[in-house]
Amino acid sequence: MKRRAATGLLIAILSYIFLLTTGCGNSPREQTPPPLGGYSVTDSHGYVAKLAHKPQRLVSLTIGTDEMLTGLVPAERIAALTYLADDSSISNISETAKQVPGKIRANAESVVAMSPDLVITADWQAIELIQSIRDVGIAVYVYKTPNNIAEVKQVISELAHVVGEEAAGARIIADMEAELLATGRIIEQVPPDKRQVVVNYSLMGGMGGKGSMFEDLCRYAGVIDGAASVGLNKDGLLAKEQIIKINPDILLTPDWDYTGKTDFKQFATDLENDLALRQIKAIANKKLVQIPDRYVYSTSQYIVYGVSRMAKAAYPQYF
Repeated sequence: MKRRAATGLLIAILSYIFLLTTGCGNSPREQTPPPLGGYSVTDSHGYVAKLAHKPQRLVSLTIGTDEMLTGLVPAERIAALTYLADDSSISNISETAKQVPGKIRANAESVVAMSPDLVITADWQAIELIQSIRDVGIAVYVYKTPNNIAEVKQVISELAHVVGEEAAGARIIADMEAELLATGRIIEQVPPDKRQVVVNYSLMGGMGGKGSMFEDLCRYAGVIDGAASVGLNKDGLLAKEQIIKINPDILLTPDWDYTGKTDFKQFATDLENDLALRQIKAIANKKLVQIPDRYVYSTSQYIVYGVSRMAKAAYPQYF
């Protein structure tokens, strides 16, 4: 579930928890194989990871990579996933994750204790952590976090090469494209002047914006990201005045809080009773919608299910 504590509770965890990388101009480049048949890959930081063979003890430090790796390699090749992999509210692999006993947080001691032959993490991870792992002789591959669905597919291909499973990567991408195509064929029936405007209203406020994964999700779902429509950038938050100006048809509300303390029913009630927001169409027409956050905030292959869920929520008559 995707950039951490700097923006606060939910955004910290949901927006950048996730983890994958684009690979735009940074896709792994295989070097001349070592004499014993190994290979080398260059990550988004320019670091060359030398691998004697396909990694057999992988450690993932982001939830997005958890989801990618479990699709690319068998569980026995994964030494550890993140502690969030078991949480079905934000993880799309909570059942599969049970096959991997190792669960860790992003700290050097936990990683080193797993004796991995390759660690995969995101470019927002603290460079001090990355270097401390490398200092004990463990290879770390750092990917560039994706901002759209095309980049998610690109990073799947990238990581598939890194772990030596190109065919599995191609299958995942093909499945994503099939899901997007099926949704797209339905969305084609919606007249342009009937396209719905959506505001993603998180626990911190309205978010999304230009260049964000959410904007791209909306584009594929045939809806308009309200935050992007008023020029918000991907790291910003909407003020209530901006939400009123947008006047969205749908308010997307959250269903996960990593603290476990939020009453989401009360959260929705408070929105409905907000005197400043009562005038917008989404509240007047009772169009507060929940789509699982594990889809909405995904930066793995599961983002396509966020697209189909969003499209169905906006245009149920076409499904």
